[in-house]
Amino acid sequence: MALSLAPPRAPPRGSVIRNLYTTTYPHPVARLQNLLTSTGNNNNNDDMDDPDHTKTSSYESHNLQSRFLQLLQDGNHLIRHSVHPHLPSSLSLPDQLIRFIGRTLPLEWQHTHRDNGTFRRVADGMVKLTCPLIGLSNLRLTHEFLKLSSTKRRRRIRYGHHHAMQYIDLFLPQHDDIHQKMKSNNSSNDNGNKVPVRGTLFFVHGGAWGSGHPWMYRLVAPAFLARNFAVAIVGYRTYPDAADIDVQVDDLRLAFDALDTVLNECVVPVADDIMDRKAAGTCDDNDKGWVGNIIMGHSSGAHIALLLLVDMLSERMKSSSSSQLAEKQCNQYPWSLPHYFVGLSGPYDISNHFDFEAGRGVEQISPMKPICGHTRLNFDRASPAKRLLTHMTSFREQIDASDLTNATIQEMSPPMLLVHGIEDSTVPFTATSDAARKLKSCGMTDISEIYLEKTEHQDVVMHFMMGGSAMDAVFDWLREQRRHQHMIGRDGGRNVKLHSRL
Repeated sequence: MALSLAPPRAPPRGSVIRNLYTTTYPHPVARLQNLLTSTGNNNNNDDMDDPDHTKTSSYESHNLQSRFLQLLQDGNHLIRHSVHPHLPSSLSLPDQLIRFIGRTLPLEWQHTHRDNGTFRRVADGMVKLTCPLIGLSNLRLTHEFLKLSSTKRRRRIRYGHHHAMQYIDLFLPQHDDIHQKMKSNNSSNDNGNKVPVRGTLFFVHGGAWGSGHPWMYRLVAPAFLARNFAVAIVGYRTYPDAADIDVQVDDLRLAFDALDTVLNECVVPVADDIMDRKAAGTCDDNDKGWVGNIIMGHSSGAHIALLLLVDMLSERMKSSSSSQLAEKQCNQYPWSLPHYFVGLSGPYDISNHFDFEAGRGVEQISPMKPICGHTRLNFDRASPAKRLLTHMTSFREQIDASDLTNATIQEMSPPMLLVHGIEDSTVPFTATSDAARKLKSCGMTDISEIYLEKTEHQDVVMHFMMGGSAMDAVFDWLREQRRHQHMIGRDGGRNVKLHSRL
């Protein structure tokens, strides 16, 4: 029921069916009866047959409206008298403001302010205004943010054409105990001066494709730094500096390659002695061994990051068969390959999300429409699952179709986790369920889904900054992946896992 009623499948606002689910009256059927009978009193043909109104059943009349009302009365016990949790009875204040702007400003003005960067300045300005309020309410976060802002903790990496938005903020863990362990283990090689890490986080921020900066998401880093991960928060060109979605994907690829070069110089993976500790019976969930490289994105960042992963899979399909790929992966240095993908509250089907944005009244002022190509055909090209299907179709002549879907895609694609808040009014949680279903049909079967109760759009990423269920769910999933990676292997045989923290 929740999936069928969640946006964009919800009944249209103002419709009779939606009123049934959102009304606060104790008997919504009575409200519907009043709505219907108020329109039918002027044309009541039943009075001619029964002027004294002695009939007790509407079924005795052939009037279609009367029959419908009687059916509602008989099925009254099947209708709940409470407001549906995922269908708010009134618009939120931001939605009301945006709809007011859409009704007031001419369409040409909306497009002008969207295309000249006014949208980005307003969105970024709102974040700058709210950050001091968050800092005053939580001094610990303020202290952590200031520490991360120090040049001693943060390394700025430029990439690409050195556009002002093309940079990476890299943070490395600082723990004396693990440094001493690595120095003792590597006393005979040149790794003693490198920072040991359990993996890397390649984080792609959101911002509706047209706003956002890495510093706004800097507090995502501490949770991973505390677990000995290197954290790279990626900046990329947003609309209108990025003319289309492929420019943003190319920026991420350039950033990923630039990060690979830097990591080779300054970090080293910790020794993964999990097999030895299993044999000794000392393996537990608190081990400090190698985990892997994680690509994670939030909102529009999750969409762009998944497109990056799809393009990486396409490149591997071009260059290698499944057997060649397996050998190549074993010989590659660990920084050049993503081992996990985590998507947070992402809109993965652009055509569906455009319909949802139209329902909110933001489709004209949102950068999504121009950056994804304006047309439904281009929306499909900008949707990760449909892009992957296009790549698979184009390579059908090079690779046998059965091998491509049953072996190659499964071997190439990393385990994926898609997290979404049930109460998300910016991107409906059905975007995640639809994406998992479509990607699985393409052969990417190692996908887990987690849906969080009482969690809205920004709450998911805020959980990584301030602690919360989304962060706990991701680390629990990574721990589970690590626990089973040596037992079941990467044979592509795992099915989609669905979890709900309700």
